[in-house]
Order: sequence, then structure tokens, then C-alpha cells
Amino acid sequence: MITSLKLENWKSHSRTELTFGKGTNILVGRMGSGKSSVLDALCFALYGTFPKMSRRDQSTESLVNMASGAEAARVEIEFEKSGKKYAVMRKIGKKISEAEARCEGKLVQKGAKSVTEYVEGVLGVDYELFTRAIYSEQNKIDYLLSLNPRARKGEIDWLLGLGQFDAAREAAQSAYGKLSETAQLLSGEADSGRLEEIENKISEQKKLADGKKERLAQLSEAAVKTFAKKNELETSLSALEKLRAEWKKESSECERQSGALLRIKKETEGKEKPEKERLVLLEEERKQTEKLVSDGKLSSKKLQAQLSSLKSDIAVLQSSEKLAKSRAERKKNAEEKLQKLHQGKSIEEIETSIASLKAEIEKLSDEHAAFHAEIDELSSAVEALSSTDAKCPVCDSDLSHGKAGKIADEKKAAIGERKKADSESAKKLTSSKSSLLLLEKNLSEIKVLEKEAERLSSEGTDVALLQKNIEKKEGEKSALEKQAEDTEKKLSEAEALLEKTRKDAEDAGRVAKLFEELEIASSKLAAAQKKLSAILFSEEKYESVRKAAEALRLDYARAEAEAMGEEKQLALMEQLVSSLQKEADALRQKQSLAKKYTEAAESMAIYKNSLASAQSELRATLVEEINSALCEIWPSVYPYGDYGGVKLEADEKDYRLLMEKGGWREVDSVASGGERACLCLALRISFATVLTPDVSWLILDEPTHNLDADAVQLLSEAINSKIPSIVEQTFVITHDPALAESGEGKVYRLERDKEKNESTRVEKQD
Repeated sequence: MITSLKLENWKSHSRTELTFGKGTNILVGRMGSGKSSVLDALCFALYGTFPKMSRRDQSTESLVNMASGAEAARVEIEFEKSGKKYAVMRKIGKKISEAEARCEGKLVQKGAKSVTEYVEGVLGVDYELFTRAIYSEQNKIDYLLSLNPRARKGEIDWLLGLGQFDAAREAAQSAYGKLSETAQLLSGEADSGRLEEIENKISEQKKLADGKKERLAQLSEAAVKTFAKKNELETSLSALEKLRAEWKKESSECERQSGALLRIKKETEGKEKPEKERLVLLEEERKQTEKLVSDGKLSSKKLQAQLSSLKSDIAVLQSSEKLAKSRAERKKNAEEKLQKLHQGKSIEEIETSIASLKAEIEKLSDEHAAFHAEIDELSSAVEALSSTDAKCPVCDSDLSHGKAGKIADEKKAAIGERKKADSESAKKLTSSKSSLLLLEKNLSEIKVLEKEAERLSSEGTDVALLQKNIEKKEGEKSALEKQAEDTEKKLSEAEALLEKTRKDAEDAGRVAKLFEELEIASSKLAAAQKKLSAILFSEEKYESVRKAAEALRLDYARAEAEAMGEEKQLALMEQLVSSLQKEADALRQKQSLAKKYTEAAESMAIYKNSLASAQSELRATLVEEINSALCEIWPSVYPYGDYGGVKLEADEKDYRLLMEKGGWREVDSVASGGERACLCLALRISFATVLTPDVSWLILDEPTHNLDADAVQLLSEAINSKIPSIVEQTFVITHDPALAESGEGKVYRLERDKEKNESTRVEKQD
């Protein structure tokens, strides 16, 4: 018995806890209130899936309550079986999949697959059997009666677990056809005449190959003898080639040394060998000249550095002179502009004029405001005097008989005078403001220019002193340039002298080296001539041995080529024999396979017939058990006595539902909507009791779909009053309050505002 179910962030449920008892447990609510989600959670808690999820009608992400913002949904179910209490928890989300099972509070399994296998072992019911026998999906209580015979047969076969026999028979028929077709194909390809022809060719080729092997042995024996003679001559030839190479090497060395000796003699012709003292003296002169050049370069470098420093100083002084002249010019311009701005007035006098103008502007502004106030007041009076019942605005006396018009004209004349005066005052105000702006601008510029003139005076530089310093530096530069020119001239002379001393020393050294090389070349030539005379080599003997060895090489190559040709022909014959042998083996194998496939096709035909027989026998047994259950269940589900009984008949084409009323007749011809609903309910209970006898559960989702009021009332009585005596625990999901009104079990009402995406609210009904 299932005792409780908890849902957390599951579909439309934020947090829902339900407790269940024996008998009928009803969940009632409008469409979209979250009723079916409870059954989905119940199935998922037990098996890790439910029909819509296994059909991929719902994704993992859609299981999590989006309004909660949670990453995963959590369901927990508690149930009792054989006196023990079990609890299963599963958590699922986009990146989360957890599960655990407990028995009597102790953790026994973890992981989705392991927990599912554990639950199936405890209940003795797997997911497929649960969805076929116990769990009736939404609006499917009476749909069996609406199906055509073929569809109804397929659906009931699936409910009874017989559909797999049809699939197995179809597979067996397909396999039989393929096996028979393959056997015929192999029999056609395995030609006995072709096999005999191939075996004759193999025998013929083997005889030819034996002849080739005998000829190949003869050629190999002759080649071995030729090879031995060839090796003997090649050994002698190798020794002669080594002696010949040595003789050529020494001859070449004699020629090279003779040529070198002749070249050196030509180079020393007419020259005397220099004395050692002469070479030492020339080298000393070269070293002294090199020192003189080095000292000259150092002096020149120092003078150039001094010149560079003087040029830098002159550039700085010239820049300072230019800056000083620029400052003097800017000071002069500022003083001239100040004189123009002052216009013969001091700053204090200008500030006094500004203050006077500001006072005058303030006075004119007040006068302008007063004129406007008087004009507004006179205009209001004129407007008041224009009415028919005008009265004096001062004494409130009657102003009829033309008095009001006369006073109004006077007021209008006064308005004209005030506007004229106001216009003149406005012109004066504008002129004063312009004068004030000009004076304030001039005063601001005067202050800026005075500060600039003061700064330039403080930064002033003596231009005459700068010019005097520049002239002094220019004189020093001219003197250094003259000194540098003299130094460069002396350095050039020293470098010319160095070039001459170097050339004299190098020429003397080269002549001395030539005389040394002359002595060495004479010695090497004598040694090479001595070695050459010691080598005993005959070019005629070498050529004789070489030609004999070449002839034997050709003989051996011809023998090898002939043997290779024979080997290739032998290999082709053996390859042909191998190919023919493979073809023969393939034909024999096809003959064997054709026999095996024929035997397999015969076995598959027997298997197919056995499946049909087994299915028929099992269907008959199950129908008998279901009818036996219907005999007991029907009187409890259907409260009237007009139908003596119901039963299920089956053949290879259809299942027929029959009711007994003066004889057995099909349901469609006699039953009303309520009677049909009771029959389908009794059938569902029979399936559950026959297929899952150890789990006395029944789950019905919207069983009143398409039923009229009488049928609903009849079904309600059966569910609430009769079924509890047959099934230990029933779960009903319905939108029809009539099913919950007469029930004695637990009833939950579910509500939810779907448009506002609210979470489901659950209320237990007393």
C-alpha cells in the first residue's frame, strides 16, 4: 500500500504532501490544476519514468517548476509491502539525477538504475507491467470499446503482454524468408560441374610445376659453380685494384709535388732570400708607425668631442638670445595695449565708473518696473470702466451718463504717456548695460596685461651679454677647428707611412716563406718518388684479370635471370593453383552453407508455428483467468441484476466483450454508457488482479471522460463502494466533483490559476 507522496518543485507543484489510505483515494480539480502531475510523480518515484516521459512527450527540463527558480525537482514515495516499510526518493534536473531507496529507514540502494531494479524486485512488477495492468492513462477507461477489431486486439494483447509474440512471429517469418532466399541463392552458385573442372585444372598445373622445379634445381647447381669461380677472380681483382689505387695515388702525389716545386722556383727566380735581421727591423718600423697613427686618432677624437661641446653651448646661447628678444617684444606689445585700454584713466577711476553705471542701471530697472505696474493698473481700470454698470474704482459712485467713457479716455491718455516714458527709460537702460559690459571687459584685460608685463619684466635677460658670450664661444670654436685640421693632416701622413712599412714587411715575409716552401717541396717530391718506385704494379695483368671476372659476372647474371624467369613461372602456376583451390573451397563452403541455411529455414518455420501455438494457448489461459475474475468482480462493480454476467472472448482476429441478458450478446448492441463504463472498469480490475496479484493497486486517470450523468453516477458508486472490497488501494484523478461526493476514502482538491502561472494548491476534503 502506498502511504504518502511528496512533491517538491515538480511541474506545477512547489511543495505538495499527500497521505493515502486503503480504499479509494481521489484527486479532484479542474483541467491544468496539476492532478495528472501527481500520478506522473508517483510512477516516476517508483520507476524513474512515466508514460509521457518514456514517449519523449516531456523533457527533463519541463519537470522542474520554472516559477520556483530551482535547479531540480524532488519526489519521495513511501509504501508498505509484506509488513515492511519502504521509501524511495528521486531528484532530477538538467544536470542532476539522484535516487535512493530505504527499507525500514535504512539506506539499501543508490543510483537511478539500481533503485529501479530494487523497487521492481520488492513489488514483483516492472515498469511495463505497471503501465499495462495498474496505471490507466488519462481518458482511457472505455477506449477499448471504441477501437476497431484489429486495433482492439493489438491493444488488449499489449495489456496482457502477448504483443511480443506477434513481434517474435513477424521476426521469425522475416528470418524464414531470408534464410530460404539465401539457401536458394547458395544452391544456385554451388555448381558441381564447375567444381570438377577446377579440380582437373589443379592436377594439370601441379604436374607442370613439378617440371619447373626440376629445371630450377639444375640452373641453381650451375649458378653455384659459376658463383664460386666469379668470387675467386673478384678476390684477385680486388687486391689488384687496391694496389692500382695506391700506385695512382703516389703517381698523382709525384706530379703534384713536381708542379708545386716548379711554381715556387718561378716565383723565387731573380730574388734573394731575405736575412732574418732585415725582417725584424721591418717589423719594428711597422709597430712604431702603428703607434703614431693610434695616438693621432686619439687626439683627433678628443678635439672633435671638444668641438661638439662648443657647438652645443653656442646653440643654447643662441636659443636664449632668441627667447630674450621674444620676451622684450611681447612686453612692449603689452605696454602699448595697456595704454590704449586705460584711455588716460587709472584702474580706480574705471572701477568708479563701473559702480556709477551699476547704480544707474538699478535705478532704471526700478523705473521700468514701476512704469509697467502703472500701465497694468490703468489698463485694469479702463477694462472695468467699459462695463455697463461701471462704478468709480475709488468711491464706488455711479458712473453712468458718459462719465465712465470720459474717465476711461483720461486713463488711456495716461497709459500712452507711461508707455512713452517707459520706452525712453528702456533705451537708457540698454545703453548703460552696454557701457557697463565694455568697461568690465576692459578692466579684466588691463589686469591680465599688467600681470603679463610684470612677469616678463621679472624674466628679462640681458641680450647684449648673451651676444658677447656667443662671440667668445665662436672664437674658441675657430681655434679648435684649426687645431683639428692640423691633427688630421699629421694623421693622414702617419697612415700613409704605415701603409708603406706594412707593405715592405709583408713583401719581405712572403719572399722568406717562398724559400721555405721551396725546401719543403723538394723534400716531399723525393719521398713520393721513393714510394712510387717501391710499388710493383702491372696494368696489363690488371686488365686481364678484370676482363675474366666481368665475363664470369655476365655468365652468373644470365643464369640468375633464367632461374628468376623459371621461379616467376613456377610462382604463377602456384598462384593459379591457390586461386583455383580457393574457388573450389568456396564452392564446397557454399554447398555446405546452402544445406545449413535450408535446415535453419525449416527450423525457423517450426519455431514460427510454435510461437503461434504458444500465443494462442497463453491467450486462452489468460482470457479464462480474466473471465474467472470478471465473474467475481462484475456483481460487485455493477449493482443491478439485469445483466447476469460479462466475459471476454478471443480469437486470432479480435477480442469481443459480451454481456449476458437472455443470452450472450456483444456490448455495443445492448449496453448503455454507464453499463459500458462499469464493464471497462471491471475489465481493468480483472487485468490488475490477474497480471499483478501481489500488488493490489489500481490507478485511473479521468475515468468519466465522455460519460453522461447517469454513467458517472453508476461509475462513482462502483469506484467508491465496490472496488475497495476487491482492490486494496485505488487512485482516481478526476475533474468531476460527483466522483468525490459519495466517497469514503481520502479526497484532495487541487486548484491553480494557470494564466498567472501559479503553483498548485492542495486541500484535503473532510
